[in-house]
Amino acid sequence: MKHARNCPIDCASVYYNGLRRSGVYSIMPSVGGMPIEVLCEMDTEGGGWTVIQRRQDGSVDFNRTWNEYKEGFGDLSGEFWLGNENIHKITSQGDYSLRIDLEDWNNKHKHAFYQVFSIEDEANYYRLHVDGFSGTVEDSFAWYHNKRSFSTPDSGNICAEISHGGWWYHQCFFSNLNGVYYKGGRYSIKNRKILGPDGIVWYSWKDTDYYSLRKVAMMIRPRTFRPHLSP
Repeated sequence: MKHARNCPIDCASVYYNGLRRSGVYSIMPSVGGMPIEVLCEMDTEGGGWTVIQRRQDGSVDFNRTWNEYKEGFGDLSGEFWLGNENIHKITSQGDYSLRIDLEDWNNKHKHAFYQVFSIEDEANYYRLHVDGFSGTVEDSFAWYHNKRSFSTPDSGNICAEISHGGWWYHQCFFSNLNGVYYKGGRYSIKNRKILGPDGIVWYSWKDTDYYSLRKVAMMIRPRTFRPHLSP
């Protein structure tokens, strides 16, 4: 804590400090004043990304409570949610962008990029602000989920209950990246006691709610970030 003043506030400042290898680092957001461990992605599109969510093998259950989504859960070396409180603290330090990397069960990769991304505080239910889309897949996030409050299965939101995850649900979703991990991709509600789609869905890629993606990562960095040449 002695060197807190020089502590990086996100993975972009880790990068600017000359640390260019992807991995787990300690950061200290300027809002809130407590250090947090984060996964920094330094290889994608110049690096400097703070990873806020990752799905890759179904090893972590994302059907969690409001408090678990608030604090964060999982394992930074595997699957995790960084925590709404942490995401709020980081994105309130300045202007941030969001990148979402998606992979299907045929090893195809696509991504969505949003120039604007932040979430409000808990008093405002971590309401989502996301805009400025570009990418290699059609938008299934901002156009439908922007300005929505976060909800979880225990928060009294029927969409969160049906969809078995925490997300910025509307009526209910076009993307559900914290949904149930279904191996193999396609799934159905037949023979399952579920009321509707609840997989890891990005509707516009597969034009269905019943295809669950294999891998997803959500990561943020300052809009002003510029990669430096290697030191």
